[in-house]
Amino acid sequence: MNKQKFKITLLLIAVTWLASCAVAPQAVIIPPNPDNPIKRVAILPVFNNSNDVDAPTRLREEFFNRLGRYHYDIQPLAETSEILNHQMGITLGKQFDMATPEEIGKTLGVDGVFYGYLLDFDEVTTGFVNSYKVRMGWKLVDTKTGKISWGKGVAVHRSQSMGGVAGIKAQLGLNEAEKVGALPGSADPMGEMPGLDKWISMGHESSSLAGGMFGAIIGKVGNSLEKESNFAYDRLFPNMLIGSAVK
Repeated sequence: MNKQKFKITLLLIAVTWLASCAVAPQAVIIPPNPDNPIKRVAILPVFNNSNDVDAPTRLREEFFNRLGRYHYDIQPLAETSEILNHQMGITLGKQFDMATPEEIGKTLGVDGVFYGYLLDFDEVTTGFVNSYKVRMGWKLVDTKTGKISWGKGVAVHRSQSMGGVAGIKAQLGLNEAEKVGALPGSADPMGEMPGLDKWISMGHESSSLAGGMFGAIIGKVGNSLEKESNFAYDRLFPNMLIGSAVK
């Protein structure tokens, strides 16, 4: 074997070895929970307390996508919305105080319903202090008993400021013990969805005058708070009650 062939052989061996070491990590397998009597569920339209009219739909779709790993038989979102509209006259999350979970479950033909509440979905960009806030809560109600089986809230914020701007927390208007008022079908939001009253920081970025103003312009275009929403869901779903449906 000449030197050229020898080098090629060594290179092939090295590439093969590196490929064997670079196997993509396996996704964590979540086993079903046989103790959970809830199998078929519906994700209801989200109660919207923010000024963004599109955010509730996006967050509902993302919740649907993530819930797929947790062993529930999930009714398609369009089917849920159609039945609620045509049979109960419900199109918005703010209308769910018109019916009990038992009534909604019977109409939809599901064992449980997920209620979602979007309390904050705010993006404020001034060029000097830019803030991004997402706060939402979710709960699963057993439609046979009307009792809450699982609930969790999460509030996240991220901030940017021009160098030298002080008092960022005060300017963001954050209150670590912020209370939530009455929500449809929720007697005690803090008790039913713990976590709504404590903000989690994604960090603070400080930049120069030019960078801060330029960043504000960039952040205002097409941001949609996607980063903040994903950050919030990444902290909500590890606490999800696992279902028992076997696919």
